[in-house]
Amino acid sequence: MKKKKKAEKLSPGTSSMQDALEDIHFKVKETPLEERFDFRDIFWNYPIFLKTLYKKLVPLSYIVVFGVLAAFLIFILQSSFFGKKVVQKGGKDTFVEGVVGNVNTLNPLFVTNNYIERSVGSLIFEKFIDVDSDGQAHPGVARSWEVKEKGLVYDFVIGDDSYWHDGSRVTIEDVLFTFESAIALSKKENIDSVGSAFEDVEIEKLDDKTIRFRTKEANPVFFRAVSIYIVPKSKLEEVTISKMAFDPFSKKPMGSGKYELVKMDSSKVILKDNEYDRYTPKIKNIIFEIYPDSKALESAFRIGRLDAIGSWDRESARYTEEYAGYKRHDLHITDREKLIFLNIRKDSLKDRKVRIILNTLLKKDSFIEEYNVGADILTGPITPSSWFYNSDVDYHSYNPEKAKEILKSLGYNKNEESGYYENEDGNIFSFSITYFDSPSNERLVKLLVDYYAKEGVFIKPVNMSYEQITQEVIATRNFEMLLYEIETSIDPDQYNLWHSLKSNYPDLNLSGYEYERVDILLEEGRQSTDKNVRRQKYNLFQKYLVADAPAIFLYTPVFEYITRDNLQGLEFKDIKHSYSRFHNIQDWIWE
Repeated sequence: MKKKKKAEKLSPGTSSMQDALEDIHFKVKETPLEERFDFRDIFWNYPIFLKTLYKKLVPLSYIVVFGVLAAFLIFILQSSFFGKKVVQKGGKDTFVEGVVGNVNTLNPLFVTNNYIERSVGSLIFEKFIDVDSDGQAHPGVARSWEVKEKGLVYDFVIGDDSYWHDGSRVTIEDVLFTFESAIALSKKENIDSVGSAFEDVEIEKLDDKTIRFRTKEANPVFFRAVSIYIVPKSKLEEVTISKMAFDPFSKKPMGSGKYELVKMDSSKVILKDNEYDRYTPKIKNIIFEIYPDSKALESAFRIGRLDAIGSWDRESARYTEEYAGYKRHDLHITDREKLIFLNIRKDSLKDRKVRIILNTLLKKDSFIEEYNVGADILTGPITPSSWFYNSDVDYHSYNPEKAKEILKSLGYNKNEESGYYENEDGNIFSFSITYFDSPSNERLVKLLVDYYAKEGVFIKPVNMSYEQITQEVIATRNFEMLLYEIETSIDPDQYNLWHSLKSNYPDLNLSGYEYERVDILLEEGRQSTDKNVRRQKYNLFQKYLVADAPAIFLYTPVFEYITRDNLQGLEFKDIKHSYSRFHNIQDWIWE
């Protein structure tokens, strides 16, 4: 107060320089903030200014700050440098692949559709013989063979350069034990084993190197049937057939394949090079990182944890396109077919005309393109790429006018208000479709429902778990339309899918299709080894089956394998299965 009074007394005139400075000092303090605001103060005192501003704008300031941090993190994670250089897990001798699912058993005597089990099994075990994408046999454990007695007898000679992971040699006894065990599992235990394909074949040991197979009739798919993995007799001979599925061997197997199992649990499978085989791969270790779902897999890919992933659904793997440093390998799988079985046992689908309507109202090319799964359109039971494909068949291509005429003959006309076809009783032309509940199938069925709705047909979707599909639907054949994926073969033989004797569980004639002429053609087609004779039989088979329309054939899938672009040596030309992608792993190399 004293100083303030002095200042007031001296102003406006001053008697000294000191008094003048004091006068200026007090006047500045009393000047209002808005009168002395200067943008330079912000820059000179920016820490204090930002702190004050941050507090005044809470909670908006929180959102802004965390938003900036999130954007920066996403930018870093999506950068090719981070994915390829910073956190690349694999070294020059290690390869890491990400997969979704689980591993239950690695015993190759049991049939499995598990993608991971098949992939791992192809590395741990060695096949008796290999069969390429053209159906030609190549050496495996068996190094040579001879076909005798007009295709009824096959003599195989075992090589001496196959070794189990413990260093012991694979012998004729191991081979004999493998085939006899597979047959016993199928015949005695009624288990879905690899032996079901040759359970009526007689097998005998001729000497320490030679094993003979004798068939009752010529079988054009014989080589494919015996293309199975060999297991060690020493590890399983004390196990009874009924308990083989539960033996520890299923979790800790020993094989003669290119890689040996080191560790397996719910999160990963670790393999190392088989030091006793004839290969010297650059990649010494393979790690399968196992994730519970596709979201977890995506996260691992985004942070650069993985060297490769495989995908059956191009749409769900689109996020991989955001990253540089990767390349894509497409494998067209011609022995897997996605189709909709039409249950002829049901009154609603007994009439062939109804089944033709459902076929001619689906515009497959537009449908598959919009679905964006990665697929080759399927017109009938045999793929267009096959030598046995009959192009001279009416494959019920998209034809809404034809469908309209058939519907009218059945008493159905389109209700312009509802948009659906109805009969005079007001009943809508409708069906239900059952399918396995997966993101890919959900997308497909939703699209399918929309497509049919535009054409005037109501489709009710019924999603189920895998257990429900197998136990409540396939086992009982209780469905109208069933979306299902089946595994066929590169051979045109489809006896198990369409012969009338295969219409009951556990066989795969899910439509319940019966036609005596088709039965005869399927029987005759598999009894001949003459390619021209077989082509004649299967040409007629396709003509009759497609005319009856027991299914809607959709597509064969395209497997997309996404790898780092510095991984060289992959070769997909001569393989027909996604799990065969490691067939030349010994040639893979990091550059």
